[in-house]
Amino acid sequence: MNTFKGIERVIYEYLISHARDLGTISAKTIANKALTTTTSVNRVCKKMGYASYTELRYRLFDDLQKQTTSLVTNDDQTQQISGIAKTLNSSPVVYLYSRGASIVSVTYLSRFLSLANIPHLVITDVHQLTRAEQGTVLLVSKSGETQAVIDMAHNAKRKGLKVLAISHKGSTLDQISHLNIELEEQVDGISPYRRESQLSILEIVDGIGKELLDF
Repeated sequence: MNTFKGIERVIYEYLISHARDLGTISAKTIANKALTTTTSVNRVCKKMGYASYTELRYRLFDDLQKQTTSLVTNDDQTQQISGIAKTLNSSPVVYLYSRGASIVSVTYLSRFLSLANIPHLVITDVHQLTRAEQGTVLLVSKSGETQAVIDMAHNAKRKGLKVLAISHKGSTLDQISHLNIELEEQVDGISPYRRESQLSILEIVDGIGKELLDF
């Protein structure tokens, strides 16, 4: 499964973090900040599910607002977010892991952990937990069925680590983890960049991050 890498990741993160200001930001401005071209900007927008930067510019804010409203009205998910934020805040060290497009969400959460001065590590291989004796592992998987992520969850539990997750409700990862923020929507196996899926996870991460910074 492909994911955003290099310049595309820079553009993607800029778009998400400046979503509410895009009405006054041109594609050329974003391209200049990323040291690339408007063609790259439009390519990222298409992977996110928009026809072009022009469409994203006028629809992304509304999409984010809808996701935010959904989070506010979902009491169960709000409680899950609070529970995970409290666990991360009290953990001696946090390990973050994901695969595919969800890696962007892990990177985003890593920034919040840094701002909250919480020791953490974004891991890329199960062997990086070899010497881990305490702490928390947070796993992100839209489907909750990605084998590498499930293997990581099992390995973490065998080592006595706390396992947190953001994954589809009722998934294998949901059942393995100590606490999971449940994704209610249907998983689209064709497009890992379907904007509703990615925005939903990013809004959850944003909710976790805001709570971490409030502690």
